[in-house]
Amino acid sequence: MCTSKKSVILFYFCLVLVLAETDKDYYDRRYDYYDIDNLIQNPRLLKKYLDCFLDKGPCTPIGRLFKQVLPEVVTTACGKCTTSQKRFSRKTFNAFKRYFPESFAELQKKLDPQDKYYTAFEKAISSA
Repeated sequence: MCTSKKSVILFYFCLVLVLAETDKDYYDRRYDYYDIDNLIQNPRLLKKYLDCFLDKGPCTPIGRLFKQVLPEVVTTACGKCTTSQKRFSRKTFNAFKRYFPESFAELQKKLDPQDKYYTAFEKAISSA
């Protein structure tokens, strides 16, 4: 096989690998640019989301969506999260811990009752 054919085959092989990686299954990206700093600086609003996740209060449409995916997010260590979703998770969970430690512990227990996944989840989002 000549060098130019090898180069073309190698190029297409690399292209397939790149396309396969960019086609990775991520969570819905429409909230990637949600103003997380506004949320974490507002304990009252933060508490409403926490109450939603704990079935202690009503959920906004966004809260319902987040509540729906949270168990999978934790058990898969945010495997389908984009970088901004990991950053969002890190900031939100850190704020839950800081402002509402008891409710945070309750949420952690709800999402990971056997304490098998949460450590890996925290590690996955810590670098975002």
